[in-house]
Amino acid sequence: MAYRILKNTSQKTLMLFTADNTAIVVVGNNSVSEIGLASVTANIEGVSINQVWSSADSGAGANGWDITRGSNTVWQTDSTSWLDFSGLGAALDVDSAATLGCERQGSRGTLLLELQKQYAGGHRPSDSTY
Repeated sequence: MAYRILKNTSQKTLMLFTADNTAIVVVGNNSVSEIGLASVTANIEGVSINQVWSSADSGAGANGWDITRGSNTVWQTDSTSWLDFSGLGAALDVDSAATLGCERQGSRGTLLLELQKQYAGGHRPSDSTY
C-alpha cells in the first residue's frame, strides 16, 4: 500500500494515510492531480499541510518521517509525534505546488496528514449546481 485517502472533500479538506514511502501529485485538474475529485473540475494549485500525526519504530538508528515538496525537505519527524500547524496559525505552505513526498526512516511507521487544497484565487469550487 503506497497511501490511502481517508477523507477527500470539495471543501478543501483531505486526510491521507501511509505506512510506506510515497509521492503524490497534488497540482492539476481531476485527471492529473491524485487528490482531485471526479465531481470537481477546478484545478488544484497546491496543498497546505495542516496537521501531521506520525509513528515510527523506536529501535536503534534513524526513525521518523521526512516530508518533502519536490526535492526540498519541509519537515522531519522523529519517533511518534503530532503537529498542528494550522492550530498554531500557520499551515505549512512551503513549495505547496510541488509533489508531496513521504519517506519513512527506519523499518516501521505510519503517517497521517491533514491537507488543505488550494484552488485558483483561494476559492474552493462551488457546490451549487446552478
